[in-house]
Amino acid sequence: MRQGIWRSTAVALITGVLLGACSDKGSNEGADVTWIEGTVLYRERMLLPPGAEVEVELQDISRADAPADTLATVIMPGNAGPPYQFRIEYDSAAIDQRHTYTLRAVIQAGGKLLFTSTEHIDPFADAPIEIMVRRVPEPVAAPARADSGSADVQLEGVRWQLVRLDGEPATAGAGGKPVDLALEAEGQTVSGFSGCNRYHGTYRRDGASEHGAALRFGPLAGTLMACPEGTGLERRFLDALGAVDNFRLTDSGHLQLAAGGNVVAEFEPAP
Repeated sequence: MRQGIWRSTAVALITGVLLGACSDKGSNEGADVTWIEGTVLYRERMLLPPGAEVEVELQDISRADAPADTLATVIMPGNAGPPYQFRIEYDSAAIDQRHTYTLRAVIQAGGKLLFTSTEHIDPFADAPIEIMVRRVPEPVAAPARADSGSADVQLEGVRWQLVRLDGEPATAGAGGKPVDLALEAEGQTVSGFSGCNRYHGTYRRDGASEHGAALRFGPLAGTLMACPEGTGLERRFLDALGAVDNFRLTDSGHLQLAAGGNVVAEFEPAP
């Protein structure tokens, strides 16, 4: 973390002059409320649809094996054109100089993700801070907000049954059983039947993707059954999961897992 942010904060406290990111005592007793200011913009010459919102999050991304920890969020109306000025406030006591932080910005409307940032933005860089968001080629379901107080039940807590793999209708696995997967928010675990064996592992939803809401699977382990059928399907399915970096929830209620802009697997809720 750059030391300049701490020097600027100290000067602001002494002189009352705003230098990039400034610090002041907030209304919460004992809290040292600091803010970061900057702009969010995009290159396309277009107006956002009615009800669009611009959201900026301050995230701790230090742990590679866990989702990003959101420290603060600010949401702004997107009824005017870019650039969108933001000021995000946070408790400086929550910052650990050993950790890595980023600013993430998205623009969404009607529950659809329209734009997302795709690069690491140092929150403590010298002002001015500018976040360039990129348009999602096909609007997808926006991820649940960290402060919504509810789990993203549209993705997690559902057993999903494979219907298409690599653009082709999915076949059944050994014993006529369909390939499936289930994601559980608690512990960020994934499990299911891959065509011959049962598998389990972890997943992450932090980071960003130009094509949809971020999703990546960690190493997967499985049982070691020998099946007369289903092994080829299993290999293709597990390879597809290994390539996934984003997901989409369609209007028809299907889950699409994609590698970049290429949908590699499509699921429907299991009966």
